[in-house]
Amino acid sequence: MDSSAKPRNVLLKPPGQPSLPFVMLLDDDSDIAEMYRLGLQAAGFRVSMFAEPSDFLVAVARAVPDIAVLDWRLPGKSGVDVLEELRQNPRTAQLPVFILSNFLGDQNGAIDRVFELGALAWLRKSLTSPDALAQRLKQAIGPTRYGRRETDRA
Repeated sequence: MDSSAKPRNVLLKPPGQPSLPFVMLLDDDSDIAEMYRLGLQAAGFRVSMFAEPSDFLVAVARAVPDIAVLDWRLPGKSGVDVLEELRQNPRTAQLPVFILSNFLGDQNGAIDRVFELGALAWLRKSLTSPDALAQRLKQAIGPTRYGRRETDRA
């Protein structure tokens, strides 16, 4: 994905409908990011995708999402570097964050560090389908933010 490209916001809310939950996805592998974007969109999320940490951080400063999903290995920074920057900003200090990576962070303490910084989950890409990610994100942001309670389902 070209880092100068604008983030793609998808699934804008129809008039008169509650807003869709908004997720920002930071992953430098455009094919993987697109796969997750399509799955999250199908599950009812509005998604912005970013390939560069700097673009992601600028966008988050403008509009804080309901939740963020970060890859671990990124150009110039790691997922923990991005998470540390989010935690230093009062507007994003409490932002729910998932790490989604095939990097085995248990080898160098990375998993411990992201949980110390308040990440909600470290998920392996190879074991996490787009549908499974969508379900985990829905659980994390809560049924009232997602637009309906579980008891409201038909």
